[in-house]
Amino acid sequence: MSSEITTKQIDEQLKTNANVDRRIRKTRSALKSSLNVLLQKKNIKDISVKELTDLADVNRGTFYLHYKDVFDLLEQSELELLNELHHAIDELDVNDVKKDPSLLFEHVYTVCSENADFIRILLGRNGDIKFLNSLNTFVKEKCLHEWRPLIKLINIDNFDAFFSFLIGGCCSLLQYWFSTGMKQSPRELADITAEILNRTISD
Repeated sequence: MSSEITTKQIDEQLKTNANVDRRIRKTRSALKSSLNVLLQKKNIKDISVKELTDLADVNRGTFYLHYKDVFDLLEQSELELLNELHHAIDELDVNDVKKDPSLLFEHVYTVCSENADFIRILLGRNGDIKFLNSLNTFVKEKCLHEWRPLIKLINIDNFDAFFSFLIGGCCSLLQYWFSTGMKQSPRELADITAEILNRTISD
């Protein structure tokens, strides 16, 4: 598989999505949904283009118009998810988040709720560690360059350790949320996260 998804790729995806028509989105959605189904049963390396297109009821030739192979479909699906997270975070004003850090987590968990099936897979045994690394890098760069005042860390060298803890903790909380039937709303889950981290992120 390819290397970690970069912030530049996310930005390029934002521009590309604006020019994709509804028919193409429908085809890609069908392929992505079929990939989700198959990833619940097997590892990405064991999924063939044929079984994927058969399940999606999409012609193999059509598949290759959009993706190079199954790995490319997975990477593009991950990129679209990171794109959604990027957009959700960009909607926030740093001053609002400074007053209420849980807003950040609420927006992130709302995206996770809307993509629960795919994220559950990414965090499971057939998941992709590259996605978690990309997510870690994306959130770290966002906070390092734009939201530095929110973080109570005097030594900037601590950022890598902090964000490994942050992403790992949030992923574990998401796994718990999914496994218990998502009983809490994104808002309630955000409050739990903010309570856990209130000694690290505050005014």
